[in-house]
Amino acid sequence: MRVLIHMGDSFPNEGPAANRMRVFSETLTEHGHEVTVIAPKSGKWDKTTENVRYCPTVTLKKKTSLRRFLNQFVFSFTSVFSSLGTGKADVVLTTSPPALIGISGWIIAKLKRAALVYDVRDIWPDVALEMGKLSERDVMSKIFACVRDFLLRQADLITTVSPGKVEKLKGYAPRARLRLITNGLDERFLENTIQDEIINAYGKDENFKCVYIGNLGWAQGLSQLLDVAKRAKQSGLDARFYLFGSGVEEDLLKAYAVKNGLDNVVFAGRIPNASIYTVLHLADMSFVSLVNEKLKDSVPTKLFEALGAGCPVLLAAAGDSVDILEECGLGIAVYPNDSKALWEGFLKLYNDHGEILNKAEQAKRVVLDKYSRQKAAELLETELQEIL
Repeated sequence: MRVLIHMGDSFPNEGPAANRMRVFSETLTEHGHEVTVIAPKSGKWDKTTENVRYCPTVTLKKKTSLRRFLNQFVFSFTSVFSSLGTGKADVVLTTSPPALIGISGWIIAKLKRAALVYDVRDIWPDVALEMGKLSERDVMSKIFACVRDFLLRQADLITTVSPGKVEKLKGYAPRARLRLITNGLDERFLENTIQDEIINAYGKDENFKCVYIGNLGWAQGLSQLLDVAKRAKQSGLDARFYLFGSGVEEDLLKAYAVKNGLDNVVFAGRIPNASIYTVLHLADMSFVSLVNEKLKDSVPTKLFEALGAGCPVLLAAAGDSVDILEECGLGIAVYPNDSKALWEGFLKLYNDHGEILNKAEQAKRVVLDKYSRQKAAELLETELQEIL
């Protein structure tokens, strides 16, 4: 089987899209299939490899709305031309987000007379509407909706990452072939070794460590974590809060921390994926959050890493994420922006940490059994063979 993966994020990198596509590519290749990846040229991650074609586009050094649009628009054209030199394909798999590039994935599938697979990690414009970043009257919202509905009609197979997204997509495309191919834990994550430099930087203090690892963006609602840190400081608790990552909300969060004298909060910057395992090994708690309860079908990938590493989770979310945490049993879930419940959840994890850790092995077993990215890739392989 010859598979062409068409994706709008740089590849390989350490983002959610690239990690998912990398495991798909590796697993399919290991099973004897021929895989080619078409991705935008970024300069940072590009390495000349036999199975990756890089396409020029507008860079995202500054992630403004205009540059995001131009990035997707230009890549849509250049990726079609690049695909002409990749030979035959049986399957073209195109991803969303980015929301607009799927049209060029459909064109590539038509040119190659290949089956089209539409892999939906976030549904646009739905996720932007739920975050309050778009309204249904906005022009971009209407464009996103048209692209979404067109691709749902055209795809031979639609794959998505959570049960809530399956149900939502059924409402848009009740007759489509729709399958749950979950996000999850890359099993190789647990093969990482403990890094001495991380231990030396963050592990020598004996205080209680709460960590957040990921994007400091709109969807995460990280003011919730700083509110917990403020209460912990006022209560005299021996706890420190580490935020590993960067994003559009970083400056606002730092300003809030300075204004409120939160010397128990550390903005540690971005770290490689290989270092995350050590951070979770050191941490007493991992904070995972979404900005509001409307994002019920979103499951942050950092949840799987924390549970797989045996780190208790304080989760501020509703819906599918809560179901996974309750299934694993390693942590506490509360509604987003419920400051009283968040504080009570933090205190329980702080005071009963040893008891909660007894469920670490159970959580790891559940994640590896039900939410392994490698097993998800094998399920995808079965689905691809069936549509052919």
